[in-house]
Order: sequence, then structure tokens, then C-alpha cells
Amino acid sequence: MVANRFQSISEILKSRINTPLVWGVLLLTLVLTILFYFSQKQQVEIYNRYSETLSDYKFIESRVMRKMEQIRVQPGNDPTLLMSSLRGLRETAVSLHTASESARKVNWMPPERDFAAFEESVLAWVASVQRYEPLRANWLEEAKTLTLGLSRWKFSAAEPLIFALDSARLGFAVQVNDSLLKAVPDSLAKRYRNLLVRNKDLSDIWNRIDNDESLVRCENLLQAFKMQTLKNREIKFWIQQVFYLASIVLLLFTLFFVIRSRK
Repeated sequence: MVANRFQSISEILKSRINTPLVWGVLLLTLVLTILFYFSQKQQVEIYNRYSETLSDYKFIESRVMRKMEQIRVQPGNDPTLLMSSLRGLRETAVSLHTASESARKVNWMPPERDFAAFEESVLAWVASVQRYEPLRANWLEEAKTLTLGLSRWKFSAAEPLIFALDSARLGFAVQVNDSLLKAVPDSLAKRYRNLLVRNKDLSDIWNRIDNDESLVRCENLLQAFKMQTLKNREIKFWIQQVFYLASIVLLLFTLFFVIRSRK
């Protein structure tokens, strides 16, 4: 009797499974499972973290540039905070590149060359700042001492030299005629020429610092993540709509199956 009961149940299940309605329910269940899986992927949160990190980088670099403007014209600045910020910028660029390589295996990422170019530009920029800061501090101190020495000399001869040195102190590349230097002692003239040559070198370094290459590359990555975030949100929205529609269809299939099975 028990065997007959199991046999009858088996025959009922086979007959039910062979009906298109059951296969439709199973297919909808599979679709809902897949949609639920994709709707739960945390890609948007990952991209938001990258966007926040890149935004923080832009903020810190802009703050460093404001500090560099002070270092460029004012002696006696404490470089401790500046060097700490530079280390943070360098570590951010390196960590972003490294993290993107592992994340690329499971998530969309901008091209690897964009991260590599960003890291390279940041490292070059940081190296230029680190080189510029002590050289400029020494230059400003020597320029201050030389200005005091020139001010003790004949005013008519020293005035144009002091004026040119003030322009150099503001970061401009300055040249003076040798005829002006002949009016002061050779020792002062030699120190003056040396300062102008070094100022020209510092101006070249400053031009490498005062450019937007690293910021442009940072902005490109930031915009890429923002665009992908918008795309993912749109896809997630449509997945949710399809999920709701499939749920309704599955419910209708189930009700129809129950009603039909009772007949």
C-alpha cells in the first residue's frame, strides 16, 4: 500500500513537471535568482570609494599648492606638514594603482594605463616639490643676505639690482646687464650672478610643479568612475523593475498552477 502511494506520488510529480506551466515557474524562479544576485552586487559602493579617494587627492594637492606658493616667496616656512602631505599623495597614487589591478578581476575599472599614468605623474610631481622646497628656502635666505649687502652700497647702483632681486624673489626668471654689476664689488656681483642662475633653475622646477598634469589625470579617473556609477545605477534600476515584473508573473503562474491542479 505504501509502495502504491509512493508510486502514485511519483506519477503525479512526473505529470506535473512535464507540463509547460511548471517549467515556466522554474524558469522564472531561475531568472529571479539571477536578477537578485546582480542587484546585490556592491559595485556602486566600490566606485564611490574610488571617487572619494580621488576627490581627497585633489583637495590635498590644491592645499599643497597653496603652501608651495608661500614657500616660493616667503622664507622660514616649516616644511613638516608639507612633507607629510606629499607622502600621503604619493601613497594614495600607488595604492590606487595597486588596488585597481586586483579589483579589475571582478569589477569594471578604467584602463590600466590611466592608473599608471596617474601614478607616474604624481610621483614626478611629488619629487619636484621635494626638490624645490629646500633649494628655494636656501635661495631666499641668501637673497635676503645679499639684499642687505647691496643696501649698504651706493643707492643709485644698488637700486636696480635690488629691484631685479625682488622680482626673482617672487619667482620670476630675471636677467640683468653686466654693466649694472660693474658698479658693485666683484664679490657681490659674483654672488648676484650665482643667485640669478639658481633662480632660473628653480623657475624651471617650478614650471614642472605648477602644472595640472596630475590633476587632469586624477579628474579623468574621477569622471570615469562617476560615469560608471551612473550606468550601474541605471542598470540596477531596470533590474529591479524586471525583478518586480517577474515576481508578479511568477505569482500569477503559481496561482494558475494551484487552481489548475485542483480541477
